[in-house]
Amino acid sequence: MAAVATGAGLALLLVGGCGGSSGYGNATSSAASSSAPSSLPTGLPTALPTGLPGGEQVTNGADALKEPNVPAGFPIPPGAKVNGGTSGNSQSTVALTGVSDTAVANFYRTALPAAGYTITSDNQIPGLATAIGFRGHGVTGNIDAAGVGTSNGAILTFRKQ
Repeated sequence: MAAVATGAGLALLLVGGCGGSSGYGNATSSAASSSAPSSLPTGLPTALPTGLPGGEQVTNGADALKEPNVPAGFPIPPGAKVNGGTSGNSQSTVALTGVSDTAVANFYRTALPAAGYTITSDNQIPGLATAIGFRGHGVTGNIDAAGVGTSNGAILTFRKQ
């Protein structure tokens, strides 16, 4: 996903640089127009919403581990930062950053059984992506981790059984 975002950003820079005078020929910019707004709109929200359409709730930071479908004491890899999560109906998600997919896989292969969970599936492309399924403590779930360059993240999904 980071590669797509980088490519999109590069495309915007390239397209944005197409207008104006380049020093070649008589190119003129059509970007400067009298219809461009001269000020930013007012009345924009100053905080992120805590609810989403459909009744899902958004939680910021480590409070995501307190979501109703996340079992108390669910293990989190050392060095991981809990960024936030969402909950709706019988499903919750928690987003982590700061640990590679390989570190996530190695941690959960040991931590889940030690915490009373059963691993139901385990797929990995080392250095790229990991997907681990689990069940226990009244939930089923998935741990999906990926890394691109220095960007590493994981999504933990919990569903009430």
